[in-house]
Amino acid sequence: MKLPVLVVAQNRLGWLDHVALTARSVAAHQLRCLGLVLNSTEPASDIAALTNADILKRVLDVPLLAGLGENLTELPTDWRLMFDSIAEQ
Repeated sequence: MKLPVLVVAQNRLGWLDHVALTARSVAAHQLRCLGLVLNSTEPASDIAALTNADILKRVLDVPLLAGLGENLTELPTDWRLMFDSIAEQ
C-alpha cells in the first residue's frame, strides 16, 4: 500500500536494536518513516530510558517525536507537522 510508517516503541533497556532494525527495514522497503515515538507509561528513571532518544537521534535519520501524555489538550507541534506532511501528499 506504500503508506507512511510511524514507529512506536517502548523506551526501555534492550529496545535500541529493535527500533534501529525496524526503522532500517522501513527504509529498505522504500517506505517513508514519518517518525519514531519512544513510548513510556512512567517517567524515565533508568540510564537506558534517559539516553535512548539521544542515541537514536545519532544513529537514525528519522524524526523523533515526543510521546503523548494523558492530559493533553492539543497535539504537540511535531505531531501536527507530521500530520500536515501526510496531508500534503
